[in-house]
Amino acid sequence: MTAVPRRFPDGFRWGAATSAHQVEGGNHANDWWRFEERPGAIRDGARSGDACLHYQRFERDFALAAADAHTAHRLSFEWSRIEPAPGRFDVAAVAHYHEVLAALRRHGLQPLVTLHHFTNPLWIADRGGWESRDTVDRFVEFARFCAREFGGEVDWWCTVNEPEVFAFRGWSEGVWPPGTRDDGLALRVMAHQLEAHGRAYRALHEEDTRDADGDGRAAMVGFAKHLPQLEPERAWFPPDVVRAWFENRVFNDAVLEAAVTGEIRLSIPGAPAVRRRVPELERSLDYVGLNYYTRWKVRALGPEPHVARRGAALTDLGWEIYPGGLEESLVRVGRLGLPVLVTEHGFADARDAFRPRALVESLLHLARAIERGVDVRGYFHWSLMDNFEWADGYHGRFGLYRVDFTRPDRPRERTRSAGIYARIAAANAIEPEVAARAGLAL
Repeated sequence: MTAVPRRFPDGFRWGAATSAHQVEGGNHANDWWRFEERPGAIRDGARSGDACLHYQRFERDFALAAADAHTAHRLSFEWSRIEPAPGRFDVAAVAHYHEVLAALRRHGLQPLVTLHHFTNPLWIADRGGWESRDTVDRFVEFARFCAREFGGEVDWWCTVNEPEVFAFRGWSEGVWPPGTRDDGLALRVMAHQLEAHGRAYRALHEEDTRDADGDGRAAMVGFAKHLPQLEPERAWFPPDVVRAWFENRVFNDAVLEAAVTGEIRLSIPGAPAVRRRVPELERSLDYVGLNYYTRWKVRALGPEPHVARRGAALTDLGWEIYPGGLEESLVRVGRLGLPVLVTEHGFADARDAFRPRALVESLLHLARAIERGVDVRGYFHWSLMDNFEWADGYHGRFGLYRVDFTRPDRPRERTRSAGIYARIAAANAIEPEVAARAGLAL
C-alpha cells in the first residue's frame, strides 16, 4: 500500500517565533537586563547583551524564514523601547517596529505580535510591577497605543505570554524578576495579567479597525497559554494525585476558564485565594495560543515537584520529548470551540540530533488533532534561531538556525530541522519521503 501525505488545511500558516529580549540585543531599560546583573541569577553568568543582533539583522532573518517557505512570524514589541517613560513614546523605536513590520510584509510573512513577553520597563518594575493594579492600567494604555499606531499592519495580536509561567517563575520560585518567593503574590500577579488581557482585548478591538490582511476581520486577539501535560508521578499515591490536580487546576484550567467566563478563581494550598469577576475578561479570546513543550510527572514530596518520566528521552534542558502531548493539549484547548494557533513548540537540541524526528512526529500529532475536529489555524516553531533562554542563558538551543554567540556578527547556520520544516511548509503536508528522512513512516 502506497503511503499518502498528511495534508493540512488550505491557508494553514507555518512560521517560527521569537521574543524581543531574547533576540534583539541591547534592551537595557527593562527589568530582565537589571536582573541579569545579579550574581548567580543566570546560568553560567550569561547576559543577554547583544543577543542575536536581531534588532539590526531582522531583514536577513526574515529572508531566511521566507526562503524556508514560512508564511507567518510571531514576534514581540519591547515595551521598554516603545515607552521608555510613562506616557512618552519613543519616535525612533516606533519607527523601527514599523520597519520590522514592513520587512515581514516584503517577505510574505504575516505578523503575530505579542505585547508582553515577560519583560517590563524599569519604570514599571520600580512602581510595583505586576503586583500593582496600576500596571494593568499602564499595560492597557500601551496596548491601545500599539493598536492605533500599528493596526494598519497587524491583525493578529497576542496580549500576554504564559501569564501563569510569568507569575510563578518570578514571584513563587523566584528565579525570574523580581526574584520573590511568595505564592500569594504569584496568584495576585497572575490575576492582574488576566485582567490586563481582558481589558487589552477590548482596547485592541476598539482601536484596531483596519483589516491589514484582507480577511474581513480587523483584529484577532488572544493570549499564549503554556499547557504542559501534568500527571501524577505515582497514580497510586494520593498526595501526588492531589498535587497534580491542583496544578492542572491553577496553571491550566483556571486560566482558560477565566477568559471564557470572566471569573478569576485562583487558589493553591497555603496562599490566600484570589476570586473576582472582570467583565472585560468574559469571552476575551478570538483564538487560543497554545505553547506546548513537554510532559511533567508531578510529585508531592521531595525537592523537585516536576520530574521527567523515568527512562524517557530528554532534551538538553532535561525535558521529556513527548510529541503525543501536542495532540493531547490541542484537543484540550479545542474543547473551547475557538480557533487555535500553536504559538510555541520546539526542542532544546544544540546538535540537532533528535529534533528532526521529534518535530515531524509532533506535526503528525497536530494533523491528528485537526482530524479530531480541533480548528488549528497555524504553527509557530520555537524558535527561528538560538537565543537568550531567560535564566538558562544560552544553554537551551531551540533554533531552526544555529547562532554562534562567540562571534561578534552572530552568524546563522541552517539546521537539518530547518530543511525538513521547510519541506513541510512548502507542501503544506508531511510527505512520505520527508517522514522517512526523519526516521518515521506514514
